[in-house]
Amino acid sequence: MLKTAMMSAVATAALIAAAPALAQDPPPTTPPAGTVPMTQQEAATAPSVTEVLRADGRFTILLAALEQAELTSVLENQAAVSIFAPTDDAFAALPEADRTRLMDPANVGELRELLLHHVIAADVASDQIVGTRGGVPTAAGGQVQFDGTGDAIRVDAATVVEGDIQTANGTIFVLDAVLNPAASRAAMGDEEAAAAVESTPPTLPEEPTEDAMEPNDPLPTTPR
Repeated sequence: MLKTAMMSAVATAALIAAAPALAQDPPPTTPPAGTVPMTQQEAATAPSVTEVLRADGRFTILLAALEQAELTSVLENQAAVSIFAPTDDAFAALPEADRTRLMDPANVGELRELLLHHVIAADVASDQIVGTRGGVPTAAGGQVQFDGTGDAIRVDAATVVEGDIQTANGTIFVLDAVLNPAASRAAMGDEEAAAAVESTPPTLPEEPTEDAMEPNDPLPTTPR
C-alpha cells in the first residue's frame, strides 16, 4: 500500500523553516509552482501584510487585537511571514465572554499567544500545502495542523476560504474561524489523525521551541 508522506520535501523545507532542525535540506531557491514572485521594485512599493489587512475591510477585530498585543510593528518589520487571518465574522463567532477576556489589557499575554498562533515565520504558498498533511511550528512556540488533502485547506479546525494574498513581506490566508492554541490538534499530538493518512511525522527539534514572543522580539527564523 502506497504510504502518503506527511509533508512533501518542498513543503517540509519551506513550511517549517521557522523551527531549527526540522528540515535537513535548505528551502528551495525557486518559487513554488503556481506563484508569481514580486520583482524587487514591486516588493519595494507593495503594502505590508498589516496594510493589506487594513485595506481589505474584513479584519478590523484582528487588527485591533494586534494593536492591543503590540504586534502590529512586529509583523510589519518581518522579512517573510505567513498570517492565517480570521475574519471579523470568525471573531464574532467566539463567545462574547472570550472576546471580552482576550481584549482586556490584563490578559495581553494570552492575546499575544493566540495571535502568534496564527503566524508562521516563513512565506508559504498554497501549492506547498495542497496534498500534504502535518504539524507546522508557529511563532507562538506551538504547532498548527495543516491538512491539504481535502477539497479545501484546513488549519486545525478552521478552513482557508481565500489564500495566497501576497504582500511586501509575506502571504495572507483568510480563515473562517479563530485558531485555539489550547485545542490545536498538532500541539496535542493527534496520533489518530496522523495514522489516518499513514504518514511519518517530520523530525522534531531536540530542544523545545521558544515560548511566546515579547512585543519587540523578531519572529523565529532558521539558524544559519
